[in-house]
Amino acid sequence: MLPRPTRIGCAFLSIAPLITMVVTASAMAQEIDGGIIELSGASELELSNFGYSVANIANVYQMGNFNHVSAEQSGTVNFLSVQQVGFKNLLISAQAGDGNSIVTTQSGEGNIAALIQAGYENIILLEQVGYAHQAGITQYGVRNSASVEQVGLYHSVTINQRGNGLSTAVTQTGVSMTTTINQYD
Repeated sequence: MLPRPTRIGCAFLSIAPLITMVVTASAMAQEIDGGIIELSGASELELSNFGYSVANIANVYQMGNFNHVSAEQSGTVNFLSVQQVGFKNLLISAQAGDGNSIVTTQSGEGNIAALIQAGYENIILLEQVGYAHQAGITQYGVRNSASVEQVGLYHSVTINQRGNGLSTAVTQTGVSMTTTINQYD
């Protein structure tokens, strides 16, 4: 039976009749032995050092040997979805601002992704299937989008977006392709 994805608990606070905020309250993770552990109520999932972090959501599912995720979210309504299946996958992400989204899938061995978003309503879609792929994506600005699909072996992509309304899509198939995209406005 497959392990369950990490679940983030949310508490709803009514501020006004028409306004509801979702505040991250706790997180639960499944241990290897099947037990459930709960993070303390004063975990880093609640408030950033800068005074606010509201309605940020991280959904993580990992299966394999050395999977690792390091995620930081500050601001409001940022979303991170990670699924890592395989051996020795790594994902590092940082989101600052409002309404940023990252959706990733890593399946295979040795895939690495480093993702940074700063601004508003930026989106990264990343799929790595195969062996030893690398992706480095940075977005600074408003409403930028990057979509990357890596299938095969030893692909590398670097995307830098600095500006507003920038969009790019990269598909790498086969063996050992390297792509660098710099977008500025």
